[in-house]
Amino acid sequence: MSYLDNNIGQYLSDAFAEGHAVHAYIVAGEKQYLDSLLKECALVTMCHSHVGDDCEACKKVKSGEHLDVICLPSDKQKNRLTVADMAYLVEESYRRPVDNSEQRVFLINASDSVSGVGCELWQNKLLKTLEEPQNNVYIFVGVTDAEALLPTVRSRCQILRQTKLSVAQVREALLQKSFKLEYCEMAAAMSGGSVQMGERLLANPAVFDAYNTAIDVATEMTSTKNALKYASDILAKRDNILDFLGFLTLLYRESVVYRLAPSLCVLPRLHNTIAKICANYTLAGAEACISVINTAKRRLDDNGNVTVVVDRLLNSILETKYQCRK
Repeated sequence: MSYLDNNIGQYLSDAFAEGHAVHAYIVAGEKQYLDSLLKECALVTMCHSHVGDDCEACKKVKSGEHLDVICLPSDKQKNRLTVADMAYLVEESYRRPVDNSEQRVFLINASDSVSGVGCELWQNKLLKTLEEPQNNVYIFVGVTDAEALLPTVRSRCQILRQTKLSVAQVREALLQKSFKLEYCEMAAAMSGGSVQMGERLLANPAVFDAYNTAIDVATEMTSTKNALKYASDILAKRDNILDFLGFLTLLYRESVVYRLAPSLCVLPRLHNTIAKICANYTLAGAEACISVINTAKRRLDDNGNVTVVVDRLLNSILETKYQCRK
């Protein structure tokens, strides 16, 4: 994660410059990036007048050696916050800065501490400090899901959310975990900018079965006769029908982008597949198919019969495909 994240570092930098920074923030982001995001918050807070410069304060924050930047939990192996951690924070919040700075910063990685035994105890212990912070104290609570914190904690903090990652960034993060490139590409494209979502997709083979069915429908379905086969395949995977519909939408969208701005395609490993869809569907046909899929999603949301929805979807795709060629 590079400095500055637009939704966090840049926002904080502007807040300090304009004089409206608050004393308590919830930092919501990907678990693997939380420590970096929290460190970014410390860097901006301790050195907001020249973030990114190689001044002594910046160097100390980046190296983790700044004495006025305190990281919790204290037990890095368990990574679980305790009441003792919060008691330490309360005590330290009343101390003067000791490292040639004007403020003290507390970075709390709560990613593993918002559920289970003791989760409410440490939050309740923190409440008074959040309510009545010292003027020179700034507290950043890092989580993957801000809604998992107690409402009383959320109400006393401002929420900063990590900028969504690009498809390429998610793909690279997944590749570092040794997943197959083609699957990483597909998962990244469907992840919504979340590495964690990408990992969840990669951990579920049924999702990729649904994706492959979507590829078959977009490239091989030519008539109502073989549409019956695909209808059967989709219904056999009905638990993953939304994965099927989502990826089918992406395929048609890619075929549109491929013709208009190929450099913006997010599935380069499926180049041949996308080229085949372009051959099967006109540009107007591909755009119309996306509308047809959205209609199917709405029918499912309205508790429509899955078999009927799938039959209508495939027939409508075929109808759209050939009408747009006339």
